[in-house]
Amino acid sequence: MQVLAIDTATAFLVLGLPASERIVRLDRRHAEALFGELESFLQWAGCGLEQLQGIAVGRGPGSYTGLRIGISAGLGLARGLGIPLVGVDTLAGVAGRYRGTVRVAHSTRGGFVYTASYHVHDEIRALTPAEKRPLEGLDPHSLDEPPSGRVLAGLGARLLRSGQRGVEPLYL
Repeated sequence: MQVLAIDTATAFLVLGLPASERIVRLDRRHAEALFGELESFLQWAGCGLEQLQGIAVGRGPGSYTGLRIGISAGLGLARGLGIPLVGVDTLAGVAGRYRGTVRVAHSTRGGFVYTASYHVHDEIRALTPAEKRPLEGLDPHSLDEPPSGRVLAGLGARLLRSGQRGVEPLYL
């Protein structure tokens, strides 16, 4: 299933398809760069919009503005193309880079992080829900690493095949 992943929940713009991804550190410039990067990425990957069968958008946790940019772009594309959209867990997209039991975290303001634990084998299973907590005393396997666009596209494809639709942002 050809699913396009878009995640703007972190300082990175993450774009993904099942076989390729692009990750660009944009900090707070997602809105100005997203569509140009998306057009370039799809062209580089040899994938036309008409080939897309679904869109997976990162639902966070992450910055309020960042989440709204990615979700809005995904909703607009999905509606315009007449294809389904589903939200995927941004932190699970990071965890999918590893195997075994992992804790991942993304920094937020004031010394806090968004964090969750997962067991990653053939699929990614959440062990603890995402939470906002102090970084102090936390020893994550991954800190401020971008999610994998390929992993997010795979998570989206699984959810879409199971009949799930829609996205609810995860604001913590």
